[in-house]
Amino acid sequence: MQDQKVVLITGCSSGFGYFSALKFARNGFSTFASMRDVESAGAKELWEIKSKENLPLEIIKMDVRDETSVKECVDTVLKKADRIDVLVNNAGLGYLGPVEAFTVDEVKAQYETNVFGVLRVISAVTPVMRRQCSGHIINISSVAGFITLPLNGVYSSTKFALESLTEALRFELSHFGIKVSLVEPGSFNTSFWVNKRYPKSLDDPSSPYQGFNKSAFNKLRKAEGRFKSGFTARFFNPKSVVDEIYKIANQKNPSLRHPVGIDAYAIIPRKLLPQRVWEWLLHKVYNW
Repeated sequence: MQDQKVVLITGCSSGFGYFSALKFARNGFSTFASMRDVESAGAKELWEIKSKENLPLEIIKMDVRDETSVKECVDTVLKKADRIDVLVNNAGLGYLGPVEAFTVDEVKAQYETNVFGVLRVISAVTPVMRRQCSGHIINISSVAGFITLPLNGVYSSTKFALESLTEALRFELSHFGIKVSLVEPGSFNTSFWVNKRYPKSLDDPSSPYQGFNKSAFNKLRKAEGRFKSGFTARFFNPKSVVDEIYKIANQKNPSLRHPVGIDAYAIIPRKLLPQRVWEWLLHKVYNW
């Protein structure tokens, strides 16, 4: 392991994290795939592939919501590999629903993982990279980090925060030889859609948003179908995001932002259209 580059990836039980762990390991990186539940189905699949292909891959427990867990994970990586060359902050979760429908605790739950979790891991890893005078931090953001759609207000706010923090971090850490980048995926066929959460009040029959919820979620279900089958499914393969993450990790001078996917082009009309026109379009699309 000492002669290999070392990558630590968060949220590897499924989705981008799962595929990224395999991509890096299959290309010779000493790969530490971290996740909250090392007994999950995703973890077991990774173990099987690791054994079958004899990959330089280790599955390690880390709950980004817990500072002690983060520290113990990073300490374990350092004991085994003595360095961390690449950190991929991938762990995240998403709630969908009208902003008013969320409790403060539900909003905090998203920030604990999507924002504070990233900060905990960065705080644990940057001292290591400073000592090395090298390293690369890749934060997985989202198209939702630069464009907010109905029902995505709270989730988008966490990604807007991550975009801002990462941009500042890139400048601050450049002095120490540490690179920082953002990957901004659009919609892809991952377990994010299966695992998405909703505010507890969403099913309240007295909610003033019942009509809107029904219409909006019907549109989302149709969109999910396009991710999984038919001609358009090829455009939503999560491996294209993983390929981008791996490519960035190997670039000498990577740029800050790396949008990936058809949705990434949504920023063009959003930036060009006047606010009133954009809102008119949303009203037409969502019939609200």
